[in-house]
Amino acid sequence: MVADIGGTSDDHRPLRLRATTVSLFPTERRIVEQLLAIPSYELGAMTSSDLSEKSGASRSSIDRLSRKLGYQGLKDMRRSLLLEQAERDEPSSSGESRGNSAEDIARRVMAALSTHSEVMVRLIAESHTFDQMIEWLTTARAIHMFGAGESAVVCAAFEARLVRLGLPILFTPEYHTQVTRASLMGPQDVAIAISHSGGTKSIIRAATIAKANGARLAVIGGIANSPLARKADLFLQLPTGPLPGSTEVLDRIVAIALAQVAFECLAARRPDMRSTSVRIDDAFNEDRI
Repeated sequence: MVADIGGTSDDHRPLRLRATTVSLFPTERRIVEQLLAIPSYELGAMTSSDLSEKSGASRSSIDRLSRKLGYQGLKDMRRSLLLEQAERDEPSSSGESRGNSAEDIARRVMAALSTHSEVMVRLIAESHTFDQMIEWLTTARAIHMFGAGESAVVCAAFEARLVRLGLPILFTPEYHTQVTRASLMGPQDVAIAISHSGGTKSIIRAATIAKANGARLAVIGGIANSPLARKADLFLQLPTGPLPGSTEVLDRIVAIALAQVAFECLAARRPDMRSTSVRIDDAFNEDRI
């Protein structure tokens, strides 16, 4: 067995070529073949546990293989493979490329979204985090959403859905108003901060103030060890984006869908909230032609 020498950090060779230049154990070769066979729309959403289950290898073997091939870990190896697939799909000089019609691209994106959603369901099933957040919302005196940029769209979706249940939920995209409301929160209140990166200073500032005043802090984001996530009393993990450059976009689509999941969970637990929603719908129906 030769030494476990992989490529350097600036090694741009494709995964298949790297695998031919080092001596691999049968288990490691099986992992490589598994990676190469996974469609791009599934690859990005896979965890080490997923790959371990499909290949029959331990997680330590997967991690050791990625480093042997010159990657920093499975995530780095997966990202490199996604980029390789994207390069193979680039249009030719004539502007034509097999599999790059609007239908093909739409099929890949929608399949990616479906896979992304299934991963979210699994994350909810494996953790009691979402159930705990629902419990908090049923008893909160006030609920304040904190978000900026595109995450503000998700906050607005939560407010638009949950206010129809009669919940005392408020959101404004303006930073100073978020900080003002955070300053007025107390132990009976719930703050929900949404940020994919978990590093947006304005959101961290508002969340920090809310928590300092005794409010319970729930964070919805894509990075579990981010500065914002580390401040959370409760962290809801969003799955990794399965297409190159799509992580934040698909996270937000799934997070918006979570607003409806929260709506249905609350309505199922509290018939009075369901009745409130029906009453509000009736009020709107009277205004429609």
